[in-house]
Amino acid sequence: MKQSDLRKPATIIDVARRAGLSKSTVSNVIRGARGITTSTRERVEQAIDDLGYRPNALARQLVQQRASIFGVVSGDLSNPFFAEIMNEIEQYAATRDYRVMFCSAPSDMRDRLAGLRALLDHRVAGLLFLTQINDDDTRNLVASSRVPAVFVTCAAEWADIVCSDDVRGGVVATNHLISLGHTRIGYLADSLSEDEADRNRQIGYVQAMQANGLKPAVFHWKDGGMTDVREMPMKRLIGGSNRYTAFFSSNDFGAIALLDHADRLGVKVPEDLSVIGFDDVSLVSLRRINLTTMAQPKATMARLAVNMLAGRIAGDIQGGQVRQTIDCELIVRGSAAPARS
Repeated sequence: MKQSDLRKPATIIDVARRAGLSKSTVSNVIRGARGITTSTRERVEQAIDDLGYRPNALARQLVQQRASIFGVVSGDLSNPFFAEIMNEIEQYAATRDYRVMFCSAPSDMRDRLAGLRALLDHRVAGLLFLTQINDDDTRNLVASSRVPAVFVTCAAEWADIVCSDDVRGGVVATNHLISLGHTRIGYLADSLSEDEADRNRQIGYVQAMQANGLKPAVFHWKDGGMTDVREMPMKRLIGGSNRYTAFFSSNDFGAIALLDHADRLGVKVPEDLSVIGFDDVSLVSLRRINLTTMAQPKATMARLAVNMLAGRIAGDIQGGQVRQTIDCELIVRGSAAPARS
């Protein structure tokens, strides 16, 4: 093979030439047709190995008249939750004979639309969104492509939805802290949480606090620390005489950051500060972190989302928006303990 040819991907014609067979015979071997002799199959397989040939997925879809790829638009991968649910989606999609292509959803509108167009250019059968996108440009682009879409762990007005019951999750998490005797409980809104998920978890927190006659207090990360409208320093928030003794974070990532700040300030968890997260990413079960959290059932959500999308593609699901809401589960570990009297 010439040095210049190394830059070009091998084609089915190259494989046929190498094997000394016709293109149609090679095609029959690749698609697993019956009636192929063992010697012929071995010749084709050897030629494929020699040339590093990879079948053209788009061409195969046209021949089969069936798109077999899901496009997955992820949220911020700084949050490990998205990587974990993407893995679940990929594994379950394979059981339905679908493969997946991933792209992120950057904040810049042009970059986000460019990534989405790239997925659509590959003739994906449907789209799974792991991030909340409600702008008209995205909606119009998906609508014009005529591919179904499902939002997973988040929501939009224009597509099907599979998500957890974030409001109830917020109530359960907050009530757990209240049951431990905490009355000074703050809510930590982490920027890596999807907006609607954060909003609903916060609603659940406020409902639980008010139902127990307690005053809600919502905080956000800013410049490496938490702040509310009063710009209260972190040291006073979790270490002062009028400190908060417990926090419910909108996700595990924010909870881990809070644990790190507590460690830096010499605040002991859970003796002096109780913390609950949300998501149950694999990292938080490590003994060093040992985070109590609200677990989103990632495997179940992936299965439901893939089935819903496949159902839309097959025409088994028709009509208006379908929404499936799933309960979260409180996973009790070692980051929350009874409040000191």
